[in-house]
Amino acid sequence: MVEYFTALLLHYYIQEHQITTIVWFETETDCQKVMQYKLADPLYDQLYELYGNEIEMYCEPSQHRSKLIRPKLRPQQMENN
Repeated sequence: MVEYFTALLLHYYIQEHQITTIVWFETETDCQKVMQYKLADPLYDQLYELYGNEIEMYCEPSQHRSKLIRPKLRPQQMENN
């Protein structure tokens, strides 16, 4: 199994300029937990109040591996002689 660094992206506009804020996580699961448990909602809500509804937040995996989980080899059984 391979895990990839994942970005939590927050896009919004100030006047006509798109702003992108990125927070990096070691795994997509970690990023999804932030979304699931609404940990970034106070920031999202404040930006929404200031700059309107052209705002979005989501997780996006990168192409860079953070972990490579390999299955463990089974121990070889010793023959009884």
